[in-house]
Amino acid sequence: MTDNDLEKNSAYDARFSEALGGSEYEDLLIAIEYYNEFQAETGKALQKYIAEHCQDQDNIKVLEAGPGTGITTLELLKADPRVKVTSVDNEPKMLDAVKARFAKMESLPERVEFVLADILGYLEAQEDGTFDAFASVYTLHNFTPAFRRQVIELIAKKLKQGGVFINGDKYAEEGELHQKDYASEIANYGKFDIAADKAERAGDTARAAHLRKIKEEWIAHCAEDEKNKITVEEQNKMFEELGLGDVEWGKRFDLVTTVKAIKKGKTE
Repeated sequence: MTDNDLEKNSAYDARFSEALGGSEYEDLLIAIEYYNEFQAETGKALQKYIAEHCQDQDNIKVLEAGPGTGITTLELLKADPRVKVTSVDNEPKMLDAVKARFAKMESLPERVEFVLADILGYLEAQEDGTFDAFASVYTLHNFTPAFRRQVIELIAKKLKQGGVFINGDKYAEEGELHQKDYASEIANYGKFDIAADKAERAGDTARAAHLRKIKEEWIAHCAEDEKNKITVEEQNKMFEELGLGDVEWGKRFDLVTTVKAIKKGKTE
């Protein structure tokens, strides 16, 4: 895979399949059919920011929290050839796996640095005004509210004046809207039962059991996320307190959406 492949729609699905390891990616899409489109929203948000604010820069330094399988990392690199990503994760096995995948992608490893570290500790060690952008998907919602607040406060400090915060994640709407979003998310997991029934009819009982197990795990994780959920209103208030403005909320997919906010002031 070359840098040019990042610009080819025909390579899109194959690229994600490679990053996730094939069957894991296919399993994911059974329930979260919008997954690719949602991931692309983060890259588009970064691309828009770069077009409007970084025309004269040679390099664009992006900090990513929680690369996971590397899908978000690839979207960030796709945004602009000048993007250099520092991706931080505290899970050694996950980081080793994503590093191995990127090592096979010709020149892409030169544009990515994977760092094994706790995100809070990593941020504390960086100089203020270091990064042009912060971007993440499906990571910050896993933090407790207090820890998440600490992390976002530090992100605001480490961004350059005029830098951008981009997060694609679970953000709760108010009242009944959130309940509808939650119910829709849970209903999507029911698609695993349909796939499991199909596998069972085909005689693949092991896959049927696997898919039903995935359904149980994701529903449990979704319920756990409710304890630490952050609302759109809370995030907007936090942005205001931390000096992040020009807030733009993106398209919503059940419980998740993308938000972009810019640190007030001119880019250094």
